[in-house]
Amino acid sequence: MRRNSLARVLARQWVLFTLCLASLALVGGLLLLFVLEDSFIDRRLRELAPAALQAPDGVVLPPRFALHTLAEAPVELRERTRKLRAGGIAEFRLADGRYVHVLRADDDGVPRLLTYDVTDQLTVTAMLPRVAPYLLAMLAALLLLAYALARAFVRRTARRAQDLMASIRRAETPAVLRRQADAEPVQEFADLACLFADTWEQRLAALDREHETLAFLAHELRTPLQSARTSLALVREGRDPEALLARLTRAVGRLERATNSVLWLSSDTAPAGGRVPLLPLAQGLVDEFEALAASRRQQLRLSMPQDIVWHGPREVLEAVLGNLLLNAIQHGGPGAITLVATDAAITVRNPRATTHAPIGFGIGLQVVQRLCARCGWCLQRIDDDEGTEHRLLASGAEGVAAHLTTRSDNST
Repeated sequence: MRRNSLARVLARQWVLFTLCLASLALVGGLLLLFVLEDSFIDRRLRELAPAALQAPDGVVLPPRFALHTLAEAPVELRERTRKLRAGGIAEFRLADGRYVHVLRADDDGVPRLLTYDVTDQLTVTAMLPRVAPYLLAMLAALLLLAYALARAFVRRTARRAQDLMASIRRAETPAVLRRQADAEPVQEFADLACLFADTWEQRLAALDREHETLAFLAHELRTPLQSARTSLALVREGRDPEALLARLTRAVGRLERATNSVLWLSSDTAPAGGRVPLLPLAQGLVDEFEALAASRRQQLRLSMPQDIVWHGPREVLEAVLGNLLLNAIQHGGPGAITLVATDAAITVRNPRATTHAPIGFGIGLQVVQRLCARCGWCLQRIDDDEGTEHRLLASGAEGVAAHLTTRSDNST
């Protein structure tokens, strides 16, 4: 496909526009001259008509004027003025080459024709061949000037567009590009720069989400896989099968929750519409982590109504609660870890660790935040002297924060 430069296309369009405009002006000017010329001729014809009709037989008409009764007029005049009403004027060229204006008037019921031979009075027609070369030269000069102005304008515009593209290439961050857009005097170029900045930010956000997801997978899959391999090796050595089975169950559960989380985030599944009985789900997680908690001198306590229902996808709720419980076990101190639920909120509270430990639940935090935001939930964190509390608020619950708030970040 052959491509033309923007400068050439715009210059061509501007020249065509100028040509059309100049042609219309020229034709309009000529028409106006013809109308003025005809109006002067018709006015002289009307001024002479009263005197000619008062004494049609004795009046001496000026040269090129003639008065005829309709019956005595030449056949060609009668034919051409057949439909002409009294007081009307017609103009036409006769067979002998003369160009005449004819006024029809009724004198005491006798129709008469007053003719005016204007063959040598057509100044505009006579001058047109002589002035045509000058008009064409002026038109050509106008087109050349229009082309030069268009090229100059388009060059400046193209140079500004090239400068904008160079600025986009040099910009190190979307924020720098937005500052350059604010300084751009042309609104369209400023909008284009802002569009590039928006696209850039969206791309960076997508890459950040991919990195978070990969880091989450690397973190969440590495630990349970290692635990599963270790458990299998210990089973072959004949160690305590009950403890190893619980450890293997936790590893498989963590693998399943991590897989479900990533699969759900990457799908287009609608977050609304699910109704999850909360007690069986929470009890299953407590049973899974009970042995791990006991090894750290912790007790898992569950408090919620029998018939409580949480609205949202089951796999997402299981992944979020699993992360909260695992975080409480790994970063909490000895004592009771409580999981309390109502229709509006689920609270996981753990005692403060006796030894220094990082706060938050690290790489899983970003993924948990994205899961909660996708479902319309809100995750809040409250730290005090006795311990740490994570509160998951349902969609539409009173007091839900606008975004995830944390006072500090943990790492698992």
